[in-house]
Amino acid sequence: MKVLFTFGGIPHYLNAMLNKLHGKGVEITVVTPQKGNATIGKGVKMVEGGTYKHLTTLEKKMPYGKSAYPALPEIVAEEQPDILVMGWPYFLQVFFQPRLRRAMKACGTRLVIREIPFQTPPYGRIKEYFRANPMYDEGMRLMSKGTAFHLRQWLTAQVRKYCYARAAGTLNYSTAAYDILPSYGVKQEQIHVTYNSTDTEALLREKAAVIAAEPLLPKSERRLLHIGRLVKWKRVDLLIDAFARVLNTYPDAELVIVGDGPELENLKQQAADLKIKDSVRFIGAVYDPKALGACMNESTVYVLAGMGGLSINDAMTYGLPILCSVCDSTERDLVTDGKNGFFFREGDVESLTEKIELLLSSPEQCKQMGQESERIIREKINIETVSERYLNAFKEIMQQKG
Repeated sequence: MKVLFTFGGIPHYLNAMLNKLHGKGVEITVVTPQKGNATIGKGVKMVEGGTYKHLTTLEKKMPYGKSAYPALPEIVAEEQPDILVMGWPYFLQVFFQPRLRRAMKACGTRLVIREIPFQTPPYGRIKEYFRANPMYDEGMRLMSKGTAFHLRQWLTAQVRKYCYARAAGTLNYSTAAYDILPSYGVKQEQIHVTYNSTDTEALLREKAAVIAAEPLLPKSERRLLHIGRLVKWKRVDLLIDAFARVLNTYPDAELVIVGDGPELENLKQQAADLKIKDSVRFIGAVYDPKALGACMNESTVYVLAGMGGLSINDAMTYGLPILCSVCDSTERDLVTDGKNGFFFREGDVESLTEKIELLLSSPEQCKQMGQESERIIREKINIETVSERYLNAFKEIMQQKG
């Protein structure tokens, strides 16, 4: 079986999954941009590739406003893949580029669409959806407003429906796909939930070394941890506000913030203005796995106050209970309220404060929830099970009559 993937870049976690798939006998070719990327957030660390074949080609912003690979039809004709896996926005080429459709037909290549899906409105319910789920960019600027936005969304929904009608199957990070994709005409049996995972095998190997090493941080029984790029939609400002309230009840608590980004200085100033800077530790960007592991291993609770995803997987691997709200929908499959963490009301500082204090009041509950987090990673959502779900999805798609 030969599978061709298109990506805007190869983050380390994706590289691990592709290597796993290749090790399971799938012949993999990956296409990424020749220079930089336009579809992956700034600051996300990329790798050059692994055991699979890696091609680079020109990425171009098209007249319809999204990135595409103009030479993809020629690559398909050359590689002759059984399956072409395309994520957002690259699968829009299926609509806008007839040459790609012809190349796929000539090669007998089956289209598979890979999405989270995230911020995708059900078909026919655009205004209703964005009224209940406003869309913001990383700077927390409201995007879901005005006639032009809703018209673009309507047009995108028509193109999306066209592309889904031509897909042999879908790969999805979250069970949220079952709520959305059927409205676009996708059959239940075409929806394959793979979940998403970091390289849990590497994390667990490093964890043993981290536990045996000298502590990186001073000992604390009540340490909150946040990891991620410091942009507004991560809502670290909300976390700092909640933490300032928590200190009234637990003055020995500490907040550790790992990451860098445009909001760093604003967040430091916020902590200073609230007179809590001695209790907030800004670590900066950390890429060394052992240093990052030490931060998780020496913390009590992991908090994701805004958008994000994979940092939850990492924290769960290190046995931490999770506090989160609305993230990228993958949290729905990782966190069970009251079992391995809590959900708080989106954007609500009082709700977040309440959940933090609830956990900090019971070290035993923290420990039990952390154990459940690690169990979920070891048994349900890890690099082995995710790659196996990809493999099983590909096998089922290839068995379809086409």
